[in-house]
Amino acid sequence: MPLKALLGALFGTLNRLSDLEARLLNCVRARLDDRMVVLWDKQVQMINKVQRLPDGVEVNFYRMKDGRPSFDADLAFPNKTEELELARIEIKLANTSQKLRARVWCVNGFLFMIEYEGSVKYFEEAAGADEQSGLEITCELIADLAATS
Repeated sequence: MPLKALLGALFGTLNRLSDLEARLLNCVRARLDDRMVVLWDKQVQMINKVQRLPDGVEVNFYRMKDGRPSFDADLAFPNKTEELELARIEIKLANTSQKLRARVWCVNGFLFMIEYEGSVKYFEEAAGADEQSGLEITCELIADLAATS
């Protein structure tokens, strides 16, 4: 394993979205209006650092440039609330009572975090297995990204 990958695995900073993270963000995306989808896609595409806290309780997304977080005003959502809970998500495994709750947050107009209530490990494995993994994902938008703050 290359050193960068090893360090990324050890410190939870692999620079790509996991299968579960991508599925959760796509679930939120599906509920956005067309104008916000354009900004959403650009922000997600520009994520080049993913920081996962121990035990997967939280995942932070960064757009880095020259070793520092970048906040391109052209990519920001109109709603620039300092800490904005955008969506609540529930993930269930079919034919079991297993479920996981997650919240998606934006900070100052930028997608920033997925926060989990419970252990994400089992669900990550199920999401990575295949598309027919039996994951049921429901998403409720809590805030309006188009609202000016």
